[in-house]
Amino acid sequence: MNPARLLVLLVTLPLLLGGCREKHESTTETEPFEEKQQAVPKIAGLPLLPETITKEFIMDLWAKPHDGSDIIEEFSDKQAREGIWKVISNRGPRKGEIIDTIESTMTLKMVDRRYSVWEWREGEFLSHTVSTYDYNSSRYRWWSTSSEWPSISEQSGQRDSRNLIEWKAVNFSDSKLQSSMQTTFISEDGKKFNVIGKSTRNGEVVAYTTSEFTWHSELPEEHRSR
Repeated sequence: MNPARLLVLLVTLPLLLGGCREKHESTTETEPFEEKQQAVPKIAGLPLLPETITKEFIMDLWAKPHDGSDIIEEFSDKQAREGIWKVISNRGPRKGEIIDTIESTMTLKMVDRRYSVWEWREGEFLSHTVSTYDYNSSRYRWWSTSSEWPSISEQSGQRDSRNLIEWKAVNFSDSKLQSSMQTTFISEDGKKFNVIGKSTRNGEVVAYTTSEFTWHSELPEEHRSR
């Protein structure tokens, strides 16, 4: 897969560079990041993570209505609120070399107390992403899928401070390709955050993007009720 398009899936959170795609072998599922998910007794009734994340699981979550009540603490600070977001991305082969500027749209909602689910639109490109907090591995995790290919991209995130999360891709079939991102929340009302992403091959930067996410409007009613 092209490093630029890969960043779209990763960012599809945010996550994001344009370009043609390369074919590569990949599975249609992604294995757990660490050990199998076990019960989390300190959070009564919280849905457990599936042992395997599939495209069907992601799309089933997306089909559910938004419910922002009783959200897990890791998502409860409203650093990214539900609704329609506008995204401006500056992209190039490396930092300081901008090839193009792309406008995208993200629709974000919360589901089942623990999942942030969004749809990413960039022209004709469409993908869906699910993120949550994994209490077993003490990390954020997110999975992205698209109608353009069957594989699922996975990222693992660590919160370095209240306003900063560092992400790394964990399931590339190409061992020479690596991707990472920084998500920085810059407003107290959950209406703005920035993302910096890059991909490297054999240690050399091959794709770089800076993206600004700005809340645009309330979540449409179709996503708030069945």
